[in-house]
Amino acid sequence: MVPKMWRSWGCLALMSVWAVVGCAYGTRAIPEDLKVQITPGVTFREVIRNPGFSIGKTVLWGGTIFKTTVNEGGTVLEVLQKPLDHRDRPLRTDESGGRFLVIRIDAFLDPAIYREGREVTVFGEITEERRLPVGEMIYAYPYLVASYIHLWRKRPLPGERYAGIPYGYPYLYPYGPYPPYYYPHPYGFRPFAPHRHF
Repeated sequence: MVPKMWRSWGCLALMSVWAVVGCAYGTRAIPEDLKVQITPGVTFREVIRNPGFSIGKTVLWGGTIFKTTVNEGGTVLEVLQKPLDHRDRPLRTDESGGRFLVIRIDAFLDPAIYREGREVTVFGEITEERRLPVGEMIYAYPYLVASYIHLWRKRPLPGERYAGIPYGYPYLYPYGPYPPYYYPHPYGFRPFAPHRHF
């Protein structure tokens, strides 16, 4: 049977981790005062089928950056669309409705940071349709003028730290922390503490 002292310490540590992880995972991308301006009922798949029909609509989209271009007018991101989760973060999935272009006018978004593979959530207005070559075909891109772009932190890999907590104790998985477990010891039960990688 686990001594009461160790159970108390285990519960305290677990609650502390849940609080920190909750803050890290609870971050939302877009302020609520902007989200109320989104045009209801405008899905990405509907827009990609007919980008010109949705000009003037305000949308909240997200995905992974495919290409970043800086020019005199600002920074243009080519984004591979992904569905959003409850925090408006792009899901880790191969599901995608296509690509879109978004410009942040008169802003320099460093391509070394806003680089291929980084996840973004974008709030903006569809202003036009741009037809550009993709390989040997012409692709119709919805073109957004962004009022707000949220660049997400890179997701942790096994052995990396996330939100200041080592990955591994308590175990941090996409579904939340797992509590510590115990191993037998000649003088009682002791919590198992895996090696930490900093």
